[in-house]
Amino acid sequence: MVFISVDVEASGPLPGFFDLLSLGAVALERAGGIHQVLGGGLYLELKPCHGAFDPQAMAVNRLDLARLGREGLEQEEAARRIEHWLRGIAPPNDPPVFVGYCANFDWAFVNDLFHRAGRENPFSYKALDIRSLALGVLDLEWEELRQERMLPLLGLEPLAEEDAHNALADARHQAHMLARLLELARSRTR
Repeated sequence: MVFISVDVEASGPLPGFFDLLSLGAVALERAGGIHQVLGGGLYLELKPCHGAFDPQAMAVNRLDLARLGREGLEQEEAARRIEHWLRGIAPPNDPPVFVGYCANFDWAFVNDLFHRAGRENPFSYKALDIRSLALGVLDLEWEELRQERMLPLLGLEPLAEEDAHNALADARHQAHMLARLLELARSRTR
């Protein structure tokens, strides 16, 4: 089974009204009894198509809408590239598992992308939420499940400020969080 840590940056909180602007994806697989984050990854920037944006979202993602309008990928091409990348990682008879820190947010934008591109979502309707998994693994209350609280418990450092909210850097960081959570979960069941 291959886990795919996905992070997106968007122009606002709701697909269909706001745009998916960038996507980062990193694979995590189990080898030799441990989960390993694979090198490389996928990073895409997309052309805005709805035009609406939330100034707060744009301040967080630091992406330039005008530049993306000139240089970003069309939705159909972005969906095709994601599928192509996934085919090189996940066996056809074992669909990849979508993973996100707030999986409902990221998955919704990815699902919308595939729907609008007229393609089947390769992740289907399933997603694993890292924060929900952490609730079952770490001795924290839901309100405490913030990265600044979780990362030290997982032995991880926060992302550098310049890397935060870069979709690929976030996806890679999430993959390391997932690997540590899965290791902790396995150690509790032994």
